[in-house]
Amino acid sequence: MHSIDWFIVGAFFFVVVGAGFRFSRKSAESSKSYFLGAENKWWMLAASGASTNFSVNGTVWNLAILMVLGMKSFWVTLVWWMPNAVFLMAYSGIWIRRCGGITSAELNKIRFGVGTGAKWARTSFAFMITLFSVASLCMSYIIIHKFAVVFGLPGSNAHGLALGIVGITSIYVLFGGFKGVILSEFLQTVVLFAVAFIVGFICYQQYSADQIHSAVAHGTGAAAVTPDYWKSLVPEATPEIGMFSAAEGYKGWQDFIGSTLAFSIVGMIGCVGGAGGRYGEQRFLAATNVKEAAKLAALWQFLGFPRWIMTAGLCFLGYTLYKSQIAYDPESVMPRFLQSGLLAPGLLGLVVAGLSASFMTNFCSEINACASIIVRDLYQPLVAPGLEDSDRKLVKISYAATGFLALLSAAIGYVMVESQASGGGSALNVIWGWTLGGLLTCFVVPLAFRWYWGRMNGWGFAAGCLFSLVPSLAMLARAFVPEGHFLKAWPESYYTYATLATSTLACIVVSWLTPPIEDETSVAFYARVRPFGLWKETAAKAVRAGVPLATAIPVPQIVLNVAIGLVASFSLYMAPVYFLGHWPLEGWICSGIFAACCVVLYFTWYRTLPDD
Repeated sequence: MHSIDWFIVGAFFFVVVGAGFRFSRKSAESSKSYFLGAENKWWMLAASGASTNFSVNGTVWNLAILMVLGMKSFWVTLVWWMPNAVFLMAYSGIWIRRCGGITSAELNKIRFGVGTGAKWARTSFAFMITLFSVASLCMSYIIIHKFAVVFGLPGSNAHGLALGIVGITSIYVLFGGFKGVILSEFLQTVVLFAVAFIVGFICYQQYSADQIHSAVAHGTGAAAVTPDYWKSLVPEATPEIGMFSAAEGYKGWQDFIGSTLAFSIVGMIGCVGGAGGRYGEQRFLAATNVKEAAKLAALWQFLGFPRWIMTAGLCFLGYTLYKSQIAYDPESVMPRFLQSGLLAPGLLGLVVAGLSASFMTNFCSEINACASIIVRDLYQPLVAPGLEDSDRKLVKISYAATGFLALLSAAIGYVMVESQASGGGSALNVIWGWTLGGLLTCFVVPLAFRWYWGRMNGWGFAAGCLFSLVPSLAMLARAFVPEGHFLKAWPESYYTYATLATSTLACIVVSWLTPPIEDETSVAFYARVRPFGLWKETAAKAVRAGVPLATAIPVPQIVLNVAIGLVASFSLYMAPVYFLGHWPLEGWICSGIFAACCVVLYFTWYRTLPDD
């Protein structure tokens, strides 16, 4: 890099780290101010959430899947995070804001009360979310290591660089708290948007339609992938992946139906269950009111489209520049692009700063949200129940939790990289697949049941989370055993189904075998949130007791807005892939569908948002 590039990168880190120290005193006033901030702007919360979803680890994985499967990858990459904000926009973001509290696990106290079962629900979910966050933080470490290796650093130096960046990032989130995270992520959103459009512009201007379509075509004979096949959305049970059958970590995607169906089921259950239980709930709980909670979800969804400009641009640049190398390692495209010489001095520094922001935003949101759960839902109720929320000792414990998470994620990330390197596998694909198909599957059903089934209690919630850990951990162990081991006898998707079935049965059976929650708790929750589903008895009790009820959102309206929102989102995100691939007709069709959906949503969603 030139001196101007180093200056831009240095200035970027100075600003975002400075933002953390800028809010260090304000954030240290109490645990609530540390984890939720105060007087948050809904559009900044939305930009922060979109920036967090613009994670470098998720983008690298999405990029690799897009290259391997073409447009068919949209059935895989969008099953979890993309539809989620549509449901939050339509109704569940409003429900979360009505609950109140500080953390996603604390919602269980509002839902299940303060009995022993409720405490188990809160503690078990806090434990599960901590596991999930650690796994997500490990992916950040793995991606930094991947960049370092592609740039030519030897093993020990690559690990040292990864550890150093994790440490720097942890410092500013540690002192700045949620307010510092929101401001720095808003600034990082601006940088990321600029970088995404720079990458897209370079791709579109550098290569013609003939060049890109020729590069996209790969493989020979019956396994050949043509440009028309690559751009097709039609799913197949065993799609052709051409040259990528040589990539050990990705050839498993030839079982398209098995893998995609499993992810889709888990993803859609997760979408109806809230914001995922991590940093998502944190942003809705920090919103000023329910209307702003709904609006931030919609903006969050819209601000996700530049990620697909970057993903598409890097995909086609990878095909044209590094076709032979990416056949064995599609995850290496992003760091290789930085070495391509296509970026002029100044632009290279801006892109490096943007990719640094992509890593930092996800890492910061994840670690701040997880630290809040450790402090609020594990330490405070189990170790120091006498501490008041305003006690500044909790802020010091928050610092310790943040530091602990950073060290733990780096240690596990190191082990994952080294274990997969010996067998030629992909540490990122292993841990990403397990978090979505294994660990996440443990708690998506309990999260959904707590909103829609009035008879569910804390015991059932805890059982659904903990019992399903057995098949989930077996799925993770499968990645580390040799061929011929009995764990390899089942495809990965079978472990996902086993985890899902165990969680569902445990929730239902244990809830019925244990006493229901107190009427007072159940009625208060129903009146405050107004969920739909199996709440008939509770609703009748609330009416008889004369409890004031919040405004209910009609179910037909919810279904309509979710359907329109899903179509709009898919169209918005696919449009830049088609445009940058020089398929303008498909790009304009997607753009037209998105515009029409927005007009309809203005009348069916925006004009009908509740005020209470």
